[in-house]
Amino acid sequence: MKYFEFNKHEYWAMVAAESEKKAYEIYQTEVAGNTIAGGMAEGRAEEVKKNIAFGKYITSAIKHGGKEYFEAACDFHSSKNTTLLIDSSLT
Repeated sequence: MKYFEFNKHEYWAMVAAESEKKAYEIYQTEVAGNTIAGGMAEGRAEEVKKNIAFGKYITSAIKHGGKEYFEAACDFHSSKNTTLLIDSSLT
C-alpha cells in the first residue's frame, strides 16, 4: 500500500491506495466529489512514507477518534484503498 497526502487541494486528505491513480479516484469519490481530472489539476498528491502516514494516523485516531493505540494500529494496517484522514471541515 502507498500513502498520498492531498495538501495542495481544496480539502486536505491522506489516502491509502495501491497507486497514485487510485488515490485520485478515492479522493474524488470520498472527499472532493469533483472529477479526477479536476483533482489532478489542483495539484499533485504527495506520496508520503508509511511511517509518516502511520504517525499522523495514530496521533489523530487517539487524540480525536478516542481509539486506543492497538486498535488504531490495526485499523491503519488493514486499510486498503480508502481515505485515512480528512479535512476537519468535512466531518
